Amino acid sequence: MASIYRRTTKRLLPEKAEIITRRRRRRGRPADGKAATKTLKVAQWTDGRGRKHEAELAPDGRHVLIEVPTWYARYRDADGVEQRRSTGCRDEQAARQTLAGWLAEADKIRSGALTREEADTARHSGTRLAEHFTDYLDFLKAKTVRGRKVSAAHRYNVEKQLARVAKECGFPRIGDIIRAKMVRWMNSQAEQDTMAARTVNTHRAALVAFCRWAVRENRLQRNPLAGLPKADESEKARERRALSADELASLLEAARTRPLRDALTIRRGKRKGELAAKVSDSERERLIRLGRQRVLIYRTMVYTGLRKGELASLTVDALHLEAENPHIALAAKNAKSGRGASLPLRSDLADALGNHLADMLDLYRRRTLADGRHEIPQALPGTMTLFDRMPTIRTFDLDLGAAGIAKTDAEGRTVDVHCLRHTFATMLSQAGVAPRRAQELMRHSDIRLTMSTYTHLELADTAGAVEALPEIVPAAALSVRTGTGDCSEPDGMCAEPCAVPQEICDVSSPSQATYRDRAWSSRHKKTPAKTASCRGFREAGEGSRTLNNQLGRLEL
Repeated sequence: MASIYRRTTKRLLPEKAEIITRRRRRRGRPADGKAATKTLKVAQWTDGRGRKHEAELAPDGRHVLIEVPTWYARYRDADGVEQRRSTGCRDEQAARQTLAGWLAEADKIRSGALTREEADTARHSGTRLAEHFTDYLDFLKAKTVRGRKVSAAHRYNVEKQLARVAKECGFPRIGDIIRAKMVRWMNSQAEQDTMAARTVNTHRAALVAFCRWAVRENRLQRNPLAGLPKADESEKARERRALSADELASLLEAARTRPLRDALTIRRGKRKGELAAKVSDSERERLIRLGRQRVLIYRTMVYTGLRKGELASLTVDALHLEAENPHIALAAKNAKSGRGASLPLRSDLADALGNHLADMLDLYRRRTLADGRHEIPQALPGTMTLFDRMPTIRTFDLDLGAAGIAKTDAEGRTVDVHCLRHTFATMLSQAGVAPRRAQELMRHSDIRLTMSTYTHLELADTAGAVEALPEIVPAAALSVRTGTGDCSEPDGMCAEPCAVPQEICDVSSPSQATYRDRAWSSRHKKTPAKTASCRGFREAGEGSRTLNNQLGRLEL
C-alpha cells in the first residue's frame, strides 16, 4: 500500500553532546486501555553558531539519528515493483499530492493511456537542468570516441559552456529549452561582438549534443534545437601564416640562447640590460640544456607536423631511431584523429633526437646516484616522456620577440605554436611534394584542408612557378632573331602586301603579335604545326626554372 515517511540518517555524536533520557508515548493503545510509553536516550548539543540541537541516540551509542526534513514515498509502479522515491516536499500534504500523481501515472501506463517514454519525459521535465547536466557529464566520462575516452579538459569546457548558455538564455529546466531563445542569444553575441563566431558555434554544439542525448534517454520527446542555424564563420577571427626559412633560423637561435640570456640580464639599477648577473654553474648548465631542448621541440614540430599536444604525449618507446627508416610511432590514443601513424624523420633530426636521448640517460643516471641508489640504469624507461617541459604560449611569444618576428604581420595574420604545423605543410609544397603525399604526412582526411588552410604560398613561390612556364614569342620575331622561318621571303616577311596595318604587326606587343600571327596564318593557310613552329614555342625546361623536389635540401 502506498504511504509517505521520513528517513533517518546516522551522524557521529558531537563531542560536547549531553545525553539525557526522555519518555515518549507509543503509537496506539495496549489491550488494557492504558497508555504505553517508551524510554529514549537523546543527545543535546549546541553548534558553532549557538543553535541548540536534539536527536535520538543510536543503539551503538556513537551516533545520533537525524531525521531528513523531506518526505519520501513508498508505492508500486506500473510493473508492480516497489519504488521508494523522495517527493522533495517538506510539507506532508504536498508530499501526499506528489504521491497521488505518481499513482495516477502508474494507472495510466497499466491501462495503455500513457507510454513509458511519455511518462519518463513528463517526470524529467520538472527536474532542474543542472541535474541533467550532471548526468550528461557522467555519460561523457564513460563515453569513448574511436577507442579513446573523452578528456577531462573537454568535459570541463562542455560543463562551462552548458552552464553559461543555460544561465544567459534563461533555461532553468530541461523543458524550458526553446530554439527561439537560443537564436536570440546567438544574435546578441554577434551584435555586441562579445564572442567570436566560432566560439558561439562551440557553445551551440555543446547544447545541441546535450539535447540529442536527452532525447535518447527519454528526457525529451524531441530535440528542441533541431535545425538551429550556425553562426557565420566566413570572416575568420584569426588567420595564421607560415614562417620563412630565415624566420625559422632566427626563432631557433632565439630559443637556444634566450633562457641563459634572460638569467644573465640585469633587470634594474644602473647596469640594467647588461649580461652580468651571477648564475651558478649548475643553473647555467640547466638553462643551456633547456634551450637545446626547446630548439629540438620546434624542429620536431616543423619537420613532422606534430601538434603540440601530440608531441607532449610522446614517450621514449615512440622513437624508432635504429629502424631502417627512422620514424616516430604516434599512438592512436594520442592523435587528434584517433588513428595511429608512423611519421618519418629526417636523418639530421633523427641524429638530434638520438643525442637528446643520450643526454636524458646521462641526467637520469646522475639523479639515480643522487638518490642514493647504486644500481646505474642502462636505458631509459620506455614510458618516460620525451620532453619534460613543453613551451607555453607566453614562452613562444617571447621567443618570437627575441627573434624579431612580429606576432601579427601587416595583413593581420598571426604566428603561434600551431603555425609550425602550417610551416611544415608549406615547406612540403615548396619542395614539390605531391599534394596526396603531403596530405598523408599532415594526416588530414580532406586534401582541401592540406592545400587551402595549411599551405601558404607567397609571391616569391608563385613567381617561381610562372618562370617555369615555356616562353612564347611571335613567329616574326623568332624568324628575325634566328634568320630562319617558314616564309621564303627575306626576314621571314611575305612579299605580298599584308592587309594588317603595320602598327598591329609591331612585335613589341604580345596581343598585337598574336593578331598578326592569325592574319599571316590565314593568308598563307599554314597548317597548325607550321603555325606553332613560326610562333616559336620553347620546349619545357629550356632556359626555365624548376622547383626543388627535395625537402631535405631546405635547411634551417
